[in-house]
Order: sequence, then structure tokens, then C-alpha cells
Amino acid sequence: MSKPTRETNRFGNDVVTSIPSDAALADKPGHKLRTSNTIVDRTVEVEGSSVGAPAAAEQLLDSTKLKKLEGQEIKFYKEAGQVGVVRVDPTWKTDDQIPNLFTGPSYRNKHERFRFDGHKMMHHLDRIAAWQKGEKFAPIHIDMGLTKFCNTACLYCYAVVQNMTRGTMIEREALLRYIEDCGKLGVRSIGFIGDGEPTLNPAVYDATVLARKLGVDTSMATNGLLFDMDRAHDMLRDMTWIRFNLSAGERDGFQRVHQSKASNFDELVEKIRALVKIKKDNGYKCTIGLQMVLIPECYDQVIKEAQLGAELGVDYFVIKQCSDSEYKEIGIDYKDYLSIADVLKEAETYSNENYVVQAKWDKIMAGGETPLYKDGYRKYDQCHGTPFLLQVSGNGKIYPCGPFFNKERFYIGDIHDQSFFDIVMGDRYWEVHNDVVNSVDVHKDCAVGCRQDYVNKFLWDLKSPPEHINFI
Repeated sequence: MSKPTRETNRFGNDVVTSIPSDAALADKPGHKLRTSNTIVDRTVEVEGSSVGAPAAAEQLLDSTKLKKLEGQEIKFYKEAGQVGVVRVDPTWKTDDQIPNLFTGPSYRNKHERFRFDGHKMMHHLDRIAAWQKGEKFAPIHIDMGLTKFCNTACLYCYAVVQNMTRGTMIEREALLRYIEDCGKLGVRSIGFIGDGEPTLNPAVYDATVLARKLGVDTSMATNGLLFDMDRAHDMLRDMTWIRFNLSAGERDGFQRVHQSKASNFDELVEKIRALVKIKKDNGYKCTIGLQMVLIPECYDQVIKEAQLGAELGVDYFVIKQCSDSEYKEIGIDYKDYLSIADVLKEAETYSNENYVVQAKWDKIMAGGETPLYKDGYRKYDQCHGTPFLLQVSGNGKIYPCGPFFNKERFYIGDIHDQSFFDIVMGDRYWEVHNDVVNSVDVHKDCAVGCRQDYVNKFLWDLKSPPEHINFI
């Protein structure tokens, strides 16, 4: 293994260069660099030479003034009458790893199958253009609850701080009218992901079928215990993805974190296994995944669930942060997440060609520094994301985002009382979104890990450009 050349520059500082010992040097290289005045002559003509040709090496070796580094190998590349000098690194195994041969990429980045930690706003430039022009536009995506209650009592449940009300749900006819309005408006996707368990509302199945007919993608996050297997074909055929909220990999952890009977874990696992089989047997495209909400009580379950997901044959297992309220009512210490990074990285090693295990690093590491946060403070100052990613409560009431549920200042309307189409096109809808932009302090009024984080960072950068943007 050859060693780099160490010199002292004209300022008296130590510098390290990697100029090949057998390289031809330019006689008049121009001004001095911060290191030295030693510059490789890239115009040397070597007749009849090729990569590694001894004749080329001999001629260049005569003109060099550098000490030869022990064990160093030099190769040459001739192109258009000029010769390129290449220092061969001992770690390069083949010629395609040598630079300046211009043979195309030597490494291929793995395709990102899912984007759990990021956004996809660049695929919706029409909505961004409308926003920039100050026009009214429909949300790209809507997260909505279908109920205000649940059949489990998960330790990390954000809905507890959103005024859960047993028995409250969106009525069937109102939900189907709302789906029709989403089709008219051009809403592109709806996630039945809200303040209650969606499968407690029996209309979820017909809503999914209708949405597919109208060209609206749907998804669902569910604890899965009450999933109606008689409607499995409808859901797997017409839904884009189904995610099971499971923060445990075995019975004891399930009972501890979800505060549900240990036997329910076995029932859920068999239900997921059956859905995976139905999907594969019928060629349905619906993605089936698992999600863990990370809290200290399930740290010991991370690897176990990664293994369980692989065994079940689901498409992914994602590990996300626990979103706490602005008053920290759930009691999450984001600094503590920094202590489990090695476990999360180990879990990701269970990924394979058909199964993705991924942690949402940018939000999990909010206690340190990420592209979104620095010590819990956002890297944007205003929330512009709510018109793009709207949220609806499980009682049918519309708010700009989940943490504002039940705060009447931000109440927009109710799909039981009004057409959703008219709501979006009305003045109250846009007054509330503008109020969010102008009055909300995202650093203290909002929950860490909010749904609009990635969208907000993107829009903030777009709205706060540097000078000279045409010099890309």
C-alpha cells in the first residue's frame, strides 16, 4: 500500500497530495494553489501508447520530479492526442473502478421502493403552481379518521389527546358523498388514518371500492383485529396499501404496548398471513406492511418484529417516531431515541429483495440534527403544507391538521352538513389555512414529527429562494 505525499505549503501548513510519482509535470502551471506549484502535465503526447503501456511509463518516468511512492502502480489513458495519468489504488479490483476511463457508472444506487422518510411533492407540480399563483386547489392527499374510538389502548396513542368519543363515527351516506366530491375535486389519495380505528366503521369497505372507481387511491392504517376477511378481496383489489399498526414482535410485547389480550396477537398474525396469501394467489397489487411506533416499552421488540415481518412475507416493516403533543402528554424524550440507533440499523439488515425494513431516521433523530430538525426545532418557520395534506377527524369535522382537532379557531366544516366540494372552494377553508401560516409558531405550537414536516420543508425552501436562481 503506497502512502500519500506530505509536503509543507508556502503558508507553512502541512498538506497531503496524491499526485502519481510517475506523472509528467507541467513546467509553467500558472498561479500557485494552496498546496504547491506541482501540477500534472495533462498534454503530454505519447505515440502508440495505451493504458498501462510500458513505453508511456518510460517516457513519463524520465520527466517526473516527484519521489516514487513505494508500491504505487501507474496506468495511462490516451484520448484525442492527450494522455491521462491514473494512480491505481490497491483497492480497485477491476479496470471499471479506475477513474477517467468514462465507461459509465461503476456503482448502481438501489431503487427506493418506498419513501417513508421524505416527500413526493415534485410529482404534483400542478398543485404547487396553483399555490404559487394564489389559486384555490384541492388537497393532493387527505388523512382522515372514520371513527373517534378504538378497540385497543396503545400506549403511544395520539388520539387520546384528540378527544376520543366512544361510538362516534362518520355516517355511511356522508362518507360516500365525500368520496364522490374527492373524485370531482381531483383529490389523488385518501388515507383512512385518523383518530380512531377505521375498521370499526363498516362503511370503510364500500368507500374503498367507490374511491377506486372514481380514480382516488386509498390506504388504511389499522390494528387489524376487526378486519372483515369476507371483504378481503375488495380491499386487496381496490386499496393501494394496508398498514398494520403493530409495535411488537411477540405476545408479551403486544400485551404490554397495545394493552390488548396476548391471544389477540396470535389472531392478528394469522390474519396478516392469510391476507398475504390472498394477495399473492390473486396477483393483487395492494402493498401490505407493518408499522412500529417507537417508544421505550417496545425497544426490545424491534428485532423480533423485523424477523416476524420477514416470516409473514409482508412488503415492509417501518419504524416511526412517536408523535407527541405540544404539551408532551405522551411523555416522549426524543434524546432517548439517540440511544437505540444501533438496534434500528440492525433491524434494517433484515431487508431483502422483497422485504423492506426502514426506520424514519429524520424524525426519529429529531433530538439531534437531521434535514428537518436541529435539537427539536424545525428547519422552517411557517406551515404551508396543510392545503396539500389535509386532515379530517373521525366525526366528519375538517381541520387543517390533526393536532388542531377540537380547536374551534381552526374548524373548517363538517362533511355531514356540507358538500366537501363546496367546503374546499369556499372562503372559510382558505381563511383557516392562511391563519395557520400567519399565526402558528411551528417551533412551539406544533407536535414534533407532524405529518406535514417534509412538505413544509420543501415549500419553505421553494418560498425562500437564494439569489441568482437561474445559475443552477
